[in-house]
Amino acid sequence: MSIGTPHREAIEAFNAASAKAQSVSHRTMRTSFLDQNVELPLHLSDDDVGVVLDAHGCDVFTVDVNNERPDEEALAIALFIVECVNEAAGFTEEKVDA
Repeated sequence: MSIGTPHREAIEAFNAASAKAQSVSHRTMRTSFLDQNVELPLHLSDDDVGVVLDAHGCDVFTVDVNNERPDEEALAIALFIVECVNEAAGFTEEKVDA
Protein backbone atom coordinates (compact mmCIF):
# COMPACT_ATOMS: atom_id res chain seq x y z
CA MET A 1 0.00 0.00 0.00
CA SER A 2 1.40 3.39 -0.91
CA ILE A 3 0.80 6.64 0.90
CA GLY A 4 -1.06 9.26 -1.14
CA THR A 5 0.44 12.66 -1.88
CA PRO A 6 -1.50 14.67 0.75
CA HIS A 7 -0.57 12.14 3.42
CA ARG A 8 3.05 12.02 2.28
CA GLU A 9 3.22 15.83 2.51
CA ALA A 10 1.83 15.77 6.06
CA ILE A 11 4.37 13.12 7.07
CA GLU A 12 7.22 15.07 5.51
CA ALA A 13 6.11 18.28 7.28
CA PHE A 14 5.95 16.42 10.59
CA ASN A 15 9.39 14.89 10.00
CA ALA A 16 10.85 18.29 9.13
CA ALA A 17 9.44 19.82 12.31
CA SER A 18 10.72 16.97 14.46
CA ALA A 19 14.18 17.04 12.85
CA LYS A 20 14.91 20.39 14.47
CA ALA A 21 16.96 20.49 17.65
CA GLN A 22 13.89 21.38 19.72
CA SER A 23 11.01 19.02 20.22
CA VAL A 24 7.86 19.08 18.13
CA SER A 25 5.38 21.63 19.48
CA HIS A 26 2.04 20.60 20.90
CA ARG A 27 0.36 22.50 18.07
CA THR A 28 2.36 20.63 15.40
CA MET A 29 1.51 17.29 16.99
CA ARG A 30 -2.20 18.09 17.21
CA THR A 31 -2.30 19.51 13.68
CA SER A 32 -0.47 16.50 12.27
CA PHE A 33 -3.06 14.17 13.76
CA LEU A 34 -5.94 16.41 12.69
CA ASP A 35 -4.58 16.30 9.13
CA GLN A 36 -5.22 12.54 9.32
CA ASN A 37 -8.74 13.06 10.77
CA VAL A 38 -7.68 12.05 14.29
CA GLU A 39 -8.60 14.44 17.08
CA LEU A 40 -6.52 14.11 20.22
CA PRO A 41 -6.41 13.12 23.04
CA LEU A 42 -6.34 9.40 22.41
CA HIS A 43 -7.91 6.98 24.87
CA LEU A 44 -8.35 3.26 25.36
CA SER A 45 -11.58 1.52 24.41
CA ASP A 46 -13.67 0.42 27.37
CA ASP A 47 -14.97 -2.55 25.38
CA ASP A 48 -12.03 -3.94 23.38
CA VAL A 49 -8.55 -4.69 24.73
CA GLY A 50 -5.78 -2.94 22.82
CA VAL A 51 -8.09 -0.69 20.79
CA VAL A 52 -7.15 2.99 20.80
CA LEU A 53 -9.75 5.63 19.99
CA ASP A 54 -9.61 9.35 19.23
CA ALA A 55 -11.49 12.11 21.05
CA HIS A 56 -14.67 11.25 19.09
CA GLY A 57 -14.49 7.52 19.81
CA CYS A 58 -13.29 6.56 16.32
CA ASP A 59 -10.80 3.70 16.01
CA VAL A 60 -7.23 4.86 15.47
CA PHE A 61 -5.35 1.57 15.85
CA THR A 62 -5.37 -1.80 17.58
CA VAL A 63 -2.44 -3.30 19.43
CA ASP A 64 -2.04 -7.05 18.83
CA VAL A 65 -4.86 -7.45 16.33
CA ASN A 66 -3.96 -11.16 15.94
CA ASN A 67 -4.23 -11.87 19.69
CA GLU A 68 -0.69 -13.23 19.94
CA ARG A 69 -0.05 -11.51 23.30
CA PRO A 70 -1.83 -11.83 26.63
CA ASP A 71 -4.49 -9.14 27.10
CA GLU A 72 -2.44 -7.50 29.86
CA GLU A 73 0.52 -6.97 27.49
CA ALA A 74 -1.65 -5.58 24.69
CA LEU A 75 -3.35 -3.24 27.14
CA ALA A 76 -0.03 -2.04 28.56
CA ILE A 77 1.44 -1.38 25.10
CA ALA A 78 -1.66 0.52 24.02
CA LEU A 79 -1.56 2.56 27.23
CA PHE A 80 2.14 3.42 26.75
CA ILE A 81 1.49 4.68 23.22
CA VAL A 82 -1.61 6.65 24.26
CA GLU A 83 0.28 8.32 27.12
CA CYS A 84 3.26 9.21 24.90
CA VAL A 85 1.13 10.69 22.11
CA ASN A 86 -1.10 12.62 24.51
CA GLU A 87 1.87 14.02 26.42
CA ALA A 88 3.62 15.06 23.19
CA ALA A 89 0.43 16.85 22.17
CA GLY A 90 0.18 18.70 25.48
CA PHE A 91 -2.46 16.62 27.20
CA THR A 92 -0.43 16.03 30.35
CA GLU A 93 -3.49 15.89 32.60
CA GLU A 94 -5.16 13.20 30.45
CA LYS A 95 -3.68 10.26 32.39
CA VAL A 96 -5.39 6.93 31.86
CA ASP A 97 -5.47 4.34 34.63
CA ALA A 98 -5.45 0.75 33.44
